[in-house]
Amino acid sequence: MSAPQPLQIREANAHLAAVHRRAAELEARLDAAERTVSAQAERLARHDQQLRAALEELGRAKDCEIAALQEQLLTSEATVHSLQAALRQRNELIGQLQPRAELLQDICRWRPPVAGLLAALAEAERLGPLPTGDPSHPPPSGPGPGLANSTGDEEDRNHLQPAVFGTTVFFRRLDRDKSRSLDSGELQRGLAELGLVLDAAEAEGVCRRWDRDGSGTLDLEEFLRALRPPMSQAREAVIAAAFAKLDRSGDGVVTVDDLRGVYSGRAHPKVRNGEWTEEEVLRRFLDNFDSSEKDGQVTLAEFQDYYSGVSASVDTDEEFVAMMTSAWQL
Repeated sequence: MSAPQPLQIREANAHLAAVHRRAAELEARLDAAERTVSAQAERLARHDQQLRAALEELGRAKDCEIAALQEQLLTSEATVHSLQAALRQRNELIGQLQPRAELLQDICRWRPPVAGLLAALAEAERLGPLPTGDPSHPPPSGPGPGLANSTGDEEDRNHLQPAVFGTTVFFRRLDRDKSRSLDSGELQRGLAELGLVLDAAEAEGVCRRWDRDGSGTLDLEEFLRALRPPMSQAREAVIAAAFAKLDRSGDGVVTVDDLRGVYSGRAHPKVRNGEWTEEEVLRRFLDNFDSSEKDGQVTLAEFQDYYSGVSASVDTDEEFVAMMTSAWQL
């Protein structure tokens, strides 16, 4: 094998030098690329940390916002429940006020005819009772219920005040079947004569409103009670004093136990013969003052309501106070 020529050696050396230069250039470019990649990696790492921090901050903000929304939701639910309760109360109030509104409408509708009725009663009061013993003016015939302070004798009738007597005459005029009570038809026909025109349903409603014993008709006491004027302070005071005497416990309610401390039923004939017990006597006495629902308890309002009916048949405050004082030994 022959030795390489000098030219070939120079060409080889030149090529080798070029390769070395190329390798050095590539190494430099590689170092630059590594530095660039490292710098980019660091920037990406920092950017990733910033993004993570921002994401965590956003998550905390969203958590706070969700908590606030949940709290608002709970508050809204409580508000809705409160509004629903208020709506139910309003509906209940409307239901309670509806009958009163209808009653006020009835009162407004009946006011003019009732004014005529009161005028007729006032005229009856002015005329007063018919004189007795005059054959040309005989007293009204037919049965009539006794008043609370009446004995049923003619002498008691002559002492009735004009207002009660006039109302009694009017009642007997309406009582066409002489049953001592008015049904809705009699009341309807009688009031129609005075200009108070009611249909059958309205007349039945008036009867139910004034009918205290649930008989379906109006007796004289119920009729007088419905038309009675308000009691004076003197009458209310003596009624309250009588109630206070019965109410030994002072709780505002009179019971059989209270009556035992004031009255004894042992002398009652039906207790003596064994038909009733003393408890039954006191209970029946108490029922006289109780409302239509006999619960064995009488309140001051029920006691006053009972004596308001009695008061309608007593002329003056002095007579009423004297009667109560004597009856209850005040």
